[in-house]
Amino acid sequence: NDNLVTVNNLHDAIEKLGFTSKLFENPEELFEKRKKEASDELRQKQYEFYGMAAFTIPLFIISMGEMIGIPLPSIISSGENPLNFALVQLIFVLPVMWFGRTFYLNGIPALFRKNPNMDSLIAIGTGAAFIYSFWNTVLIISMADPHPFVTDLYYESTGVLITLVSLGKYFELRSKQKMSNAIGELLLLRPDKVIKIESGEHKKVLVSEVAAGDILLIKPGERVAVDGVVVEGESMVDESMLTGESVPVLKKSGQKVYTGTFNTNGALIVKTEDTGQFTMLAKIVELVQQAQGAKPPIANLADKISYYFVPVVIIIALIAGLSWYFLGGATFAVSLKFFIAVLVIACPCAMGLATPTSIMVGTMKGAQLGVLVRNVEALQRAEKLDVICFDKTGTLTEGRLQVTDVINITEAENTNEILRYAAVLESSSEHPLASAIIKKAEEE
Repeated sequence: NDNLVTVNNLHDAIEKLGFTSKLFENPEELFEKRKKEASDELRQKQYEFYGMAAFTIPLFIISMGEMIGIPLPSIISSGENPLNFALVQLIFVLPVMWFGRTFYLNGIPALFRKNPNMDSLIAIGTGAAFIYSFWNTVLIISMADPHPFVTDLYYESTGVLITLVSLGKYFELRSKQKMSNAIGELLLLRPDKVIKIESGEHKKVLVSEVAAGDILLIKPGERVAVDGVVVEGESMVDESMLTGESVPVLKKSGQKVYTGTFNTNGALIVKTEDTGQFTMLAKIVELVQQAQGAKPPIANLADKISYYFVPVVIIIALIAGLSWYFLGGATFAVSLKFFIAVLVIACPCAMGLATPTSIMVGTMKGAQLGVLVRNVEALQRAEKLDVICFDKTGTLTEGRLQVTDVINITEAENTNEILRYAAVLESSSEHPLASAIIKKAEEE
């Protein structure tokens, strides 16, 4: 169709108006954009965790050091200077709470929206421990004998809990980035530039400028840049990234070739059919990304349990505290301890972290090994499989051809002589069979 508007037409028209233009959010650019955002987020989480750890470690040593035989300077000793002992811990825990403020900014509003999550539990538990410790710090300042209140400081519980859960979230985020890198490796299979044949001339252009109907030259040793049909030439093409079949397939006029496949030994003239996000490779990447973001039944179950788990834990904590106060005859301070203990013990629940992380790691590892999971529900159901049947001979291989035996049916003195002649003949070829013969000759 002569009236068809192509990418090049648009570029030319915009440039004639005095502007510049570029294609945006093709699979590669979209991936790079998301990769940068993920890297920035991971770097921020790493910075926050290091900040937390820098204050939490000394906080923990000051709080628990004397119990395990680590002597503290007299100026901050709980026995000699209880006020300094409390104030130093307060000073150390405040930066930790600042670095972990997202727990409070996300968790407390979620609680008011009647949609509590794990952040809500962490915010309540650490917040209650901090308020109770701060109140006891005030009592240490105001009371004549401050020593009884020194044992009621739980600043280290607040700091350690926030730091450990933040470490878990950092690991989860790092798993996501590794998954993105695996997707990136798929995208790298597509070359950036290609040789376009126009009016008999060969011109190297960006793949983003190629449109349907363009004629391209794919040289030996190059990857195919588009989905298209061979119009001239004959070559063996390695399609293992699509089919898993390690033996290259003969491609000649009228047969289709796909983006990312490898042209081994002959030149091919290809007519473009699909480019960019419409290619087979782009669709594979999209499937992997969907699998990464999708939730299998077990993750939905974890979300549902978390939805009820948080309010149930809060109710149990209230019952524990109130029971000790009204029925057990405990003081308010002791009852508050039991309330906080239930919340703090329930806080580091791995359910909210372990399930999504394991799914991401599984799909990521699969993508790195060439196993693409297009449906995470299938990944979960695979755990119950007893037998897997493969219906294609030759697929389950090491992915490379090799010579196993040399049979002498000539007048040559031995098989090594035959192998030597064969290797000489194949030395200029890039065909996988030639490579296997040359490698065997080198070994012998």
